Amino acid sequence: MYFSSKKDIWSRLLYYGFLVFIVLIYRFGSEPFGFQLITYNSIFGYILTGVLLGGITWIWFRTGYSIENGKLTIRFGPIKRNIESRDIIKVSNERSPITAPALSIDRLSILYGDYKVIGISPENKEEFIQLLTSENPDIKVEN
Repeated sequence: MYFSSKKDIWSRLLYYGFLVFIVLIYRFGSEPFGFQLITYNSIFGYILTGVLLGGITWIWFRTGYSIENGKLTIRFGPIKRNIESRDIIKVSNERSPITAPALSIDRLSILYGDYKVIGISPENKEEFIQLLTSENPDIKVEN
């Protein structure tokens, strides 16, 4: 089953703020003085902007988590990580702005393997935990 990432107000402000910023640069920007290796309205500037916007949009729409066949799959844009459910030791709630494959500060912290931790933010945390513990009943759940 697939769970998309929860998107809170802070991540929405960052994403849409960046989009508005780029539009404003292209609409009202002018060339800076002095030598510029890459300017925003050169072919390289367009390519760089396209790659940045594409990458950020890819992360925005393709961050999610799926649990199937005893495996938790975490997708964060182009990045994919698989964690065997039998390796998961503990799941707990956390509120952290630390970088993780999550688009919300309201997260679940997953302890797996030899002291490895990853933060995720599924849209429906209760259903996610229920499905994860049905795959591995030995998982310790903390609130």
